[in-house]
Amino acid sequence: MEKTGAVIWFTGLAGSGKSTIASVVAAMLAERGLPVENLDADEVRQNLSPNLGFSLEARDENTKRLAWMGKMLSKHGVNVVIAAVATLRRFRDRAREMCPHFVEVYVRCPLEVCQERDAKGLYARRARGEINDVDGIDIPYEEALNPEVVIDTSTTDVEACAQAVVAKLAELGYI
Repeated sequence: MEKTGAVIWFTGLAGSGKSTIASVVAAMLAERGLPVENLDADEVRQNLSPNLGFSLEARDENTKRLAWMGKMLSKHGVNVVIAAVATLRRFRDRAREMCPHFVEVYVRCPLEVCQERDAKGLYARRARGEINDVDGIDIPYEEALNPEVVIDTSTTDVEACAQAVVAKLAELGYI
């Protein structure tokens, strides 16, 4: 019987480092010879739902789609790495209910540090008044209450963060 893959969901504010760490974790799993797929919320949205928008309802729909894709891939033994803000806990709780081997990774980083990084120019666009739907500022971000892993990217480097996630996957018996 094929082993069920894990769904590793990285949540945190924009600029916290979710996508960066998710990519490193995916590479570490691939190096171990494990099947892995990296579903970045921005890329999935751009390719499958470019007209979805960023209302709370649209964000709900996007996270539901990500969770469903994670569920479908993981039941065939693929480990699925998902980097998505998933601003409300209920979005992540739904994913947990859908995916048997769900691992929530809270990528903690102070908003001020995220704003300084601003890799996608999101915070700068907000400052210029071009957008008004930034998580953690305009839309409340609900921190994870009981994640399997908490990493703080303001104090820990990317490699150590990724190793902590992989170590937790091993501890849980998922890899």
